[in-house]
Amino acid sequence: MPVNRNTTEQNTRSNTYRLHEFDPTSYDWDDWEILFDTYLAVKCVTDDIKKRNLLITALGVQPFKTLISVCKPNKPTECTYEEIIQKLRTNYARVTFSSTERINFFATRQESSQTLTDFSNRLRDKTVTCKFPNDFYEEALVTAFVGGLKNEFVRKHLMQQNLEAFEQTLNVARTFESVLIQGANVKRDPVEQFSVLKIQKKNKLVQSTRHKVTCSSCGSMDHPRSQCRFRNVTYHKCNKEGHLAKGCLKIDEAPIGIPIKVDGLVVTFELNTGSPITIINEHVWNTLGKPKLKPIESIFTSFTGHYLQINGETLVKVDYNSQHMQLRLLVGHNHRNILGRDWIKALNLNKLTLDDILFNDNKILNVNPGFNSLDQLIHHFAGIFKDELGCCKIKAHLHIKNDIKSKFFKARSLPFAYRQAVELDLNRLVSANVLEPINTANWAAPIVVVPKPGGKVRLCADFSTGVNQALDIDQYPLPKPNDLFVSLNGGIKF
Repeated sequence: MPVNRNTTEQNTRSNTYRLHEFDPTSYDWDDWEILFDTYLAVKCVTDDIKKRNLLITALGVQPFKTLISVCKPNKPTECTYEEIIQKLRTNYARVTFSSTERINFFATRQESSQTLTDFSNRLRDKTVTCKFPNDFYEEALVTAFVGGLKNEFVRKHLMQQNLEAFEQTLNVARTFESVLIQGANVKRDPVEQFSVLKIQKKNKLVQSTRHKVTCSSCGSMDHPRSQCRFRNVTYHKCNKEGHLAKGCLKIDEAPIGIPIKVDGLVVTFELNTGSPITIINEHVWNTLGKPKLKPIESIFTSFTGHYLQINGETLVKVDYNSQHMQLRLLVGHNHRNILGRDWIKALNLNKLTLDDILFNDNKILNVNPGFNSLDQLIHHFAGIFKDELGCCKIKAHLHIKNDIKSKFFKARSLPFAYRQAVELDLNRLVSANVLEPINTANWAAPIVVVPKPGGKVRLCADFSTGVNQALDIDQYPLPKPNDLFVSLNGGIKF
């Protein structure tokens, strides 16, 4: 009798089909029950007794012990298949509320490591417990998908398309994301870029000056310089009169440059803890010998929201401060050389202070100190090592609020045990030019005596009696953590 080949192959596949045992840590009961029903269909099992026995043998250790407990005083083999299924559902089926699941569904956001396909599959998984009506299923998927995208440019494009089918929405999103990635690598004429930026900047400046005038003394837009109370102040950094820090026209300090040896050549990077990546421009890439670049699928934007033109990435040999390693380096079209947080962490720069970093980068070798002993050094620089207070060559200005009357508080009575110590400390402060004796004053604040070990005291002025309230201080409200979290919401890399 001829053997049916198809029947033989089907029986072979049926015999090799293996059922995974039920483990609550690996499977939800609803998912595993579907798997078990599929197994019964493949094995062509219809008898309830055989189904019950297969179900019992397919349970893991902990679910089997649970089944024994819930079946008492009977044994599991004395219960029917439907009874066992019902008991297991009661113990392991996840209890969900469709309203809560729908709220969580529409609040789902695409993670930084998720592709569009992964995100769409995640949304499909969440719809199981949402129990959407069939006529609303596609619309719910499209709404959650568009609202949860991490790329705002793709999201805006999909909102303009007004698509209804989820598969069509997913395909359009993939296509547009590919266009963004490839379009970011398209080179443009740098002269055209700079000219456009220059014109835009000029127009913005003209528009802003038409509406408000900035005070050149303090930087405020609330008043002109002629009415500014700081117009006669001397700024200590430039030693010029007429402005504060915001109004100083002195050129800002240059960015912090760190020389690092890359593939045997020293490249100076600008330290930037706000950048998650390390990047060089095409000129440096050419100097390094044009190492082979691999395409990069990530999209990078500046803090202003503009796309960065990234040519690709490569692995380079990095030598810095006795450290040797291979690191990922991005190559841009016309960017500054930026040392980002990826290299900062790899080179352990995050464990150093800024002074330590600058010291390592500016080491002076073969220095001849010119002194044979420490005593000679101390004697030569006696002014530095004197046990006296130094003099800060900055004149402080206290600004009093308008319509404030001066307050003169009499001296508080001192305990007799402190009077001699207080007198000695006052004389010491006068000798050190910290205090200056006067005969009359419009303002006066009492002192507070703090006892110290050895019978000494420390003197403090109690300015809370009126001086603190009378001072006009520039104050800037610091944002609360919750305000910062709201501003950073939706960010991916920082």
